[in-house]
Amino acid sequence: MWKARLPVGAVAAPLIYKSPATGKQYVLISAGGMSHSPDVGDYIIAYALPD
Repeated sequence: MWKARLPVGAVAAPLIYKSPATGKQYVLISAGGMSHSPDVGDYIIAYALPD
């Protein structure tokens, strides 16, 4: 398990993607801010294990 700080809040569920070309897996999350927070943004952030 791990955790990472996002630039703004996220209320989305993470998405798992596997590249058909390389087989590498990614975890993506959309972060756009939360309704009760003054911080807003427009981010899609991808995480992957190092090669």
